[in-house]
Amino acid sequence: MKAAAITAILAASLATAEVTWTFQRFENGTEVPFIAGPQTRFQSQAMIKVGEARKRNRLSGRASAATVTSSNWCGAALTGSGFTSVVGTWTVPTISLRSGQSSSSDPAISQWVGIDGFSDSALIQGGTLSQLVGGRQENVAWTEMLPAASRDVSLTVDTGDSITTTVTMTSATSGTVTIENNTRGTSIVGTVSGGSRLSATSAEWILEDFESGSSLVSFAAFPTSSFTGSAVRSGTSVSPSTATLIDLVQNSELCSATLSGTTVSVRDS
Repeated sequence: MKAAAITAILAASLATAEVTWTFQRFENGTEVPFIAGPQTRFQSQAMIKVGEARKRNRLSGRASAATVTSSNWCGAALTGSGFTSVVGTWTVPTISLRSGQSSSSDPAISQWVGIDGFSDSALIQGGTLSQLVGGRQENVAWTEMLPAASRDVSLTVDTGDSITTTVTMTSATSGTVTIENNTRGTSIVGTVSGGSRLSATSAEWILEDFESGSSLVSFAAFPTSSFTGSAVRSGTSVSPSTATLIDLVQNSELCSATLSGTTVSVRDS
């Protein structure tokens, strides 16, 4: 193996090892004992851009919205500079097999909010993941800061639960992720340091086809879902109303996004 390749592998291993999480768990506002879950076999990734999409009349109050296509992201991203926080609320949907999928493919989706990843390889994020395992839907809450894999935060999440996630960047290499299960009155606060250096150039509300190993998992079918939320940019709260829309396209379009005020909607195509 060439020296350059060995150096790259060692550097990646070191970067992953430097990502350190600590967690607190709360029930109805009171802190309770908590044991953090392990790293999962799954990993969310920065947006894999496919291309520019045709502008469409999909934004209330504007003639058109800038749109890009991606093979792994669907939703909306605010871009610019100085993003320090993003919050989003969504309901965990009932997912199902897409036409042509078998139950053995274990299709899944992930919903999250985060900072960065739209135009760079750094990303801090948190959200929920839903997967059909043997035909039965399983849901988990997770956090992630690249380049490490996502981490299960052991917060009980059921289909139909209302989730609010807040991601806050506290420095270029640290931050906090708070995931609240509004239905159950429970929450997890994760504090992270290390990982790729954040540039604070985007804030996102995303439904994703994530990776297991080096491949995208089968993308499950889902009902139209929505995120409501806002971001903080240079100390000012901003809504996603001027965000870039992202459609998920693989062999064909699988998910399209629309905007209306503070609501980002994602629709199975």
